[in-house]
Amino acid sequence: MSSDIAIRVKNVCKHYQIYDKPQDRLKQTLWRGKKQFYKEFKALDDISFEVKKGETVGIIGRNGSGKSTLLQIICGTLAPTSGTVEVNGRVAALLELGAGFNPEFTGKENVYMNATILGLSKEKIDAKYDEIVSFADIGNFIEQPVKTYSSGMFVRLAFAVVVHVDADILIVDEALSVGDAFFTQKCMVQIQKLIESGVTLLFVSHDSNTVKSLCSSAVLLDHGVITSKGETNTVVEQYYGDSVRKQRDISELSTNSSQAINHAAITASLYKNEKFLQRAKFQRLQNGKAEFINVQLLDENRHEVDQVNFGQPVILRMVVRVNSALPLLGLAYHIRDRNGFDLVYSDTGIEKNHMNNTHIGSSYFIDWTFKVALREGEYTISAMLSIPIDLKVGQVEICDFVPIAVQMNVWRDESLPIYGAVYWPNNVICNLIKNTDPTLVLDKEEDT
Repeated sequence: MSSDIAIRVKNVCKHYQIYDKPQDRLKQTLWRGKKQFYKEFKALDDISFEVKKGETVGIIGRNGSGKSTLLQIICGTLAPTSGTVEVNGRVAALLELGAGFNPEFTGKENVYMNATILGLSKEKIDAKYDEIVSFADIGNFIEQPVKTYSSGMFVRLAFAVVVHVDADILIVDEALSVGDAFFTQKCMVQIQKLIESGVTLLFVSHDSNTVKSLCSSAVLLDHGVITSKGETNTVVEQYYGDSVRKQRDISELSTNSSQAINHAAITASLYKNEKFLQRAKFQRLQNGKAEFINVQLLDENRHEVDQVNFGQPVILRMVVRVNSALPLLGLAYHIRDRNGFDLVYSDTGIEKNHMNNTHIGSSYFIDWTFKVALREGEYTISAMLSIPIDLKVGQVEICDFVPIAVQMNVWRDESLPIYGAVYWPNNVICNLIKNTDPTLVLDKEEDT
């Protein structure tokens, strides 16, 4: 391999055998390949690309496209079915959460173990230990078993190790998405410093703005196949275009297949809330008087979406259950960027449409309809359910507050880019000034 190449992936395939029933595995063994009892799933199919030393490459694609599988093969934690991977330099990787950590070991013991695996001597680890602990910023938990850590503490410590081991190649999967906004920003600053020092970066993220800001080139994966590679902006635009076309095809198919509204199906969709309950676990506040059963983002056809286009009309649907006698209930939502900044806010007080005279044990769904006028990127929507007390001073009793009720990705689609966080509609009027001689205007002012 050429000395200026850090990573070379050549004709890599990763195939899995999918069995419908456990006994089919035994049958496959007994028949010794004479008969096939499995379906073949191609996670990766003939992947080839090169990464030069000091280059920053983003790997993008929808969930299930093979991004994480590819990174694991490059790191050597997963063997390819066929093909070769050549790596020139020491690799430090932050893949799935907690990878390489022993849950029974303390944070300190895991620092030494991981840094040793990554090639550092005990003397070098001793010299860097205080810096690693300071960066992780998990306090006295460094002396506790990592099985007691939250997901955020996991990623703090793991990232602190990989960026302090003087690696030649840094590989980062989407593990950073579980960190808080401040730590994510700190990580991005550190990654930028490593890039400036000549470290090669292979980076996976759903946030196109981060990929554009960090990466000089990108690779687009779709169902295990490279569909585009090259300059970052070009590849990201193709990613958007492909996804928008697929979404339109699905929407047209659904519309053509059934124009009738099925009330039972709508009711069932209100309670299909597994995704919401999983998201709502994060720092949720409740008093039991009323609660959110579900919060969904829907398109105009009432299909749940997590990817929308700039300017697209959507419905934010909140499903509420009332557990106590409450004459008045208020609802609100915040739309926040990936750094946690509030960009858009509304509540039923502003909209003059509180819930009145609710009944114990009853459920309601409330629809907010608006156009998404945000810059492309990743956003979260938080939802709040409260009893108004004195809205002039913002005094309410919180019944349920869900910081991450909805996650969505906004795409630019065919619109021009906006150079701010939010767009709002404008009336633009062009007027002709009949008298174009400014001196005449000044004379008039002096006369008056």
